[in-house]
Amino acid sequence: MRSLLLLFLCGGFTCGALLATETPDLDLAPTSQVETTFGGDLRLRWVVHNHLPILHREGVGTDFFRVRTRLYGGLSSEKIDLFARLTNEFRYYRSPHSLKGRQRFPDVTFIDNLYVTFKDIGDVADVTLGRQELRFGAGRILSDGTPADGSRSTAFDAARITLKLEEKRTLDLFALYMARHDWMPTLGQRHAARSLGQKSFDEEITGYNHNEYGAGLYYRDTTSAALGWEAYYVFKGEEGEHSTVLQEGDTFHTHTLGMRLLPRFTQTLSGEAELSIQFGDDDLFAVQSYLGITYAPQGSLHPQFTLGALYLSGDRSGARGKHAWHSVFNRAVWLGDIIAGMYAVNDHTNLFYPHLAVTLTPSDNQTVRRSTGLLFAPTAESDRDGGTYGHFRGYHLSGRYAYAFGKRFAKETLFERVCIAFSGEMLTKGNAFADDSDHLGLFGQVELTCAF
Repeated sequence: MRSLLLLFLCGGFTCGALLATETPDLDLAPTSQVETTFGGDLRLRWVVHNHLPILHREGVGTDFFRVRTRLYGGLSSEKIDLFARLTNEFRYYRSPHSLKGRQRFPDVTFIDNLYVTFKDIGDVADVTLGRQELRFGAGRILSDGTPADGSRSTAFDAARITLKLEEKRTLDLFALYMARHDWMPTLGQRHAARSLGQKSFDEEITGYNHNEYGAGLYYRDTTSAALGWEAYYVFKGEEGEHSTVLQEGDTFHTHTLGMRLLPRFTQTLSGEAELSIQFGDDDLFAVQSYLGITYAPQGSLHPQFTLGALYLSGDRSGARGKHAWHSVFNRAVWLGDIIAGMYAVNDHTNLFYPHLAVTLTPSDNQTVRRSTGLLFAPTAESDRDGGTYGHFRGYHLSGRYAYAFGKRFAKETLFERVCIAFSGEMLTKGNAFADDSDHLGLFGQVELTCAF
């Protein structure tokens, strides 16, 4: 019932916005020029890791390949854009043996994007309806609609209205509904089939085996070069019919309000500050904050040095406690694969992370990034023996080198967009983990991509 109500409100909300403007001409005029676009990309990854954290413990080593292919097509006119994209990703596990039946070829080919955009309605608004990607600000609140499948897809089933209030001022209003299973047609094996094919089940794309819905607004103002700022509000609901974290038939609601400041002090010195407060059911009250400063001096390597600190409030009872930060729609690998493993379905919480990041760009086809920092749990969480875990999660180090060699050696050919990247992470575990979980956590990845 809540699902139908939300969809009804979304439709009414969109129609109301359209009626509030001049009646638009949504027809593709015979004389208007229609442009078509087609393309795709291929991504190959080899991933190896060992002793990665799983909540307060550590997992076994894993060695696998993952192959993602995407094909897209679009139509664009002066007033309307149409876009569709199909995606497929399968894996081959070298180890452990227990995972060799998971996500085997050909896995699932699914509709990753399918939306229509009505542009410049009344000269003030763009309206996008359908499966689309949504990301605002630094992505700490809203960036991934399908957290359970990693980077396979990040799309939302949503309605979005972008109001162009004045020059460099916009207001986005959105509503979304993410069913726990994909309701669109798919081809191939059932996603995440395990046990060598003897048992299979559908991937829970929302992660916690429940439906999720929400609505909100996001305001951006960049009229001042010295101080840009953003403000937002997001409502989220979770339906727990089959949930692993909610009682059957129960629901859980959160409200998140926040502001993000983007000051520029000089040509080479800039900053970022974000503060969010969250309240909701079960007396929830939580806080998220980020503070960072970036120094980007001139030089042949185009260096950028960012010193920052992220804080997510925690609770003694764990991730669903009343003071634990609940990730909104951004349960993604946004701080690192090792860090994400500390939380169920990337639901980051109870974290203080001061860190330093350095980015170098030796040429237009090479990028080097390195980040290092300390991980803390501000609130000591209860352990299985009636005590508590410690506050120190460990020392984290990550690095990535990307080389788009196609730009240098294969210009004006298909291979111009070929890029190879090497990534690695390391974590020394602290007392926030169980006593028998003190091995060095390691993660390595080689990625080859090609767009056409």
